[in-house]
Amino acid sequence: MNSTRLTGIIFLLLFSTYGFLTTDIPLDLFSEEELFNARSLPYGIAAVGSFISLLVILLPSPGTQWQTWLALDWLPAILLLLLMSLYGLVFEYLGFVLSTIIFLITSYAVLGERRITWMLLCSIPLVLGFWLLMDFLGIYLDPGELFHSLTESADA
Repeated sequence: MNSTRLTGIIFLLLFSTYGFLTTDIPLDLFSEEELFNARSLPYGIAAVGSFISLLVILLPSPGTQWQTWLALDWLPAILLLLLMSLYGLVFEYLGFVLSTIIFLITSYAVLGERRITWMLLCSIPLVLGFWLLMDFLGIYLDPGELFHSLTESADA
């Protein structure tokens, strides 16, 4: 038993738990019989993650080189984890479109991209395209409390 296999076992437990908890996702009455619904992507993520975890456990792994592991640049990874947490916190207030665009732009910056035009051209069409796809599929993505408060004040 080495650290690679131990990591595979931990991820297998996480993905299995995630797959089990996916059954708690509520479905609308009309989407229960559909091929693609709110549970489809989480089931797919759980299946692919479990499969890869099994491969990590079963396939032979080379010895761990701790010097290489410790020499990695950990700051971007930690900053991305913090950005993901912040994204989850502001999602309800800013809504899908605005929070995702801001998340992508700041993630690009953390990863070293400095051309703001390029970051905007990569973020905005991607987010709006995904939003339109979800709208076409009938999946509602809330625009956020900020949008609702702005539209209420404009109506008054």
